[in-house]
Amino acid sequence: MVKYALKPTVTLLIAYPTYNTWHIFLGLLFSALGDAFLMLPSEQMFVPGLLSFLIAHIFYIASFDSPTRVSWPAVPLVLFAAAMLHGLWPGVANEDTVVQIGVVVYVFAIVWMTYKASLTGNMVLATGTVLFCVSDSVLAWSKFIQSYEWSEFVVMLTYYAAQLCIAAVHC
Repeated sequence: MVKYALKPTVTLLIAYPTYNTWHIFLGLLFSALGDAFLMLPSEQMFVPGLLSFLIAHIFYIASFDSPTRVSWPAVPLVLFAAAMLHGLWPGVANEDTVVQIGVVVYVFAIVWMTYKASLTGNMVLATGTVLFCVSDSVLAWSKFIQSYEWSEFVVMLTYYAAQLCIAAVHC
């Protein structure tokens, strides 16, 4: 029961110092909303949770002051996206079309967020977005392929570290 109150509350506490940076603040608010949806026991809450985090990532992307250009980080990130989708697809293929499309769009959004962060030259921000990729990859693998007893710990550790890195750069 404590987990249900604690997870979105911690995200909101991270959001508080960013109130004057609207994109980051709104990204953290949508992250807290996504936390709440994904904690609910109903499988029907997965899509609203995924959508909440997708919106959060769009706000984060909008806050990153970087030019859009082709640069070397694009190569490993595109390979990562392709590998994740290939690895996840056996489990995702069993889901309905909305989930399938949502997962594909989400993978590309988080990779785009990481790419845009890499172009800023800010290592704390880039590290935060890479940690988000790790968190969401472990979460997705646990949901669609196979869960491990350490999965939740890794997801939470990397998720909060990611949010702190992204927020700290904008405080």
